[in-house]
Amino acid sequence: MSVYGMTVNDKTAARGRRMMPRAFRAKTMPAALAAVEKALGSRALIVSVHPIPAGPSWQLWRRAGIEVVAIPSAVDGLYEYSDESPAAGDPATDQASTEDTDGIPARTPKSGGSAGASDGNAASATEMGAATTAAPGLPPTLSVMHEHLRSQGVDPLWLTQVLHSIRDGSNDRVLGDEGLSRELVRQELLRRLRSDGGTCLIRRKVIFLIGPSGCGKTSACAKIASYAMKALGKHVHWISSDTTRAGAIAKAQAFTAPLGIPLHLTYRSEELPSLLHWDSESELSLVDTPGCNPYRKDELDELDGLLAEIPDRHILWVVPATAKESDLRDMYAAYSHLGIGSVVVTRLDETRTLGELFNFLHQSQLPVAFLSHGPRIQGDLHTGETSLLVGHIMGEKPF
Repeated sequence: MSVYGMTVNDKTAARGRRMMPRAFRAKTMPAALAAVEKALGSRALIVSVHPIPAGPSWQLWRRAGIEVVAIPSAVDGLYEYSDESPAAGDPATDQASTEDTDGIPARTPKSGGSAGASDGNAASATEMGAATTAAPGLPPTLSVMHEHLRSQGVDPLWLTQVLHSIRDGSNDRVLGDEGLSRELVRQELLRRLRSDGGTCLIRRKVIFLIGPSGCGKTSACAKIASYAMKALGKHVHWISSDTTRAGAIAKAQAFTAPLGIPLHLTYRSEELPSLLHWDSESELSLVDTPGCNPYRKDELDELDGLLAEIPDRHILWVVPATAKESDLRDMYAAYSHLGIGSVVVTRLDETRTLGELFNFLHQSQLPVAFLSHGPRIQGDLHTGETSLLVGHIMGEKPF
């Protein structure tokens, strides 16, 4: 067959089909890359890597997957059959096996070289060398991540195990590329966090916000109320049981008045049921509770009595990002019997280290409902986007 003066036979057409890009999807980056190598060979070219939703259509927030688009290398695509393979020592084969055919540098740069220096995000040779000394057994790209995440406060034992797992499940070409190595680490961090995407506002009509004094409950309540009205079309009622602390009522009024939300005050727990609204699906009651010291039994008993009045409710625990991991554990031990549904992380703009928060969320497996940062009622709230937390931890997108 002749096309534009060129002879195309069946074998040439087959080679063309073999060179078409293919997409590989898996739950983790190492699994996706292993599938690429199994299907296309160890010299396959990685065209693109990006996260994809991997849960059921009604639970896309539950888990993210990875899609890797790859094509066979030129040599593998042209010489798939044994009778076509070039003879040993053929210059084409030697060249293809030694040169960087896909733009991914080797794991270990040649002496005096500057592999990866053209990448704006690549670490310097000095950083790589220091990191390798601090994390023996890891390639330079993962060693740099090891040092950075340790400085963030991520649990070093868990971190070392994860990075060694990535090392063992990846080939030299992937580990030699800083961008791909960072993506592997990012996916491992994301995989450890849960999110409910703020769907508690849809599933329940009564939401309690609990937490210690100064954690940002009232500000978070205002942001959630604004989001529920504008994004979900909810008719919001604000119920404050924080009526004894100085300035608490005035602060609640300062938020509800501009938003046009009715404010209801409850001075005794038995008054609460009469203030709730169950009439339609659009009704949503947000209950701003008094600050509860997790070390004081009387305050815990008071909160327990308030919650007992409304069994059909969702509890949002307001967690300040500035809290120490040990304090978070103590608070969780004190509050866990209440039946925490999910968490709201506040004050994310007041710290640059989130490793201890990550450790706690990973170990407790509490889903993240909302992320709050900054003073604005609108625009400073995110619906459980754990990728933002991970980006902050990796030093890419601080709040």
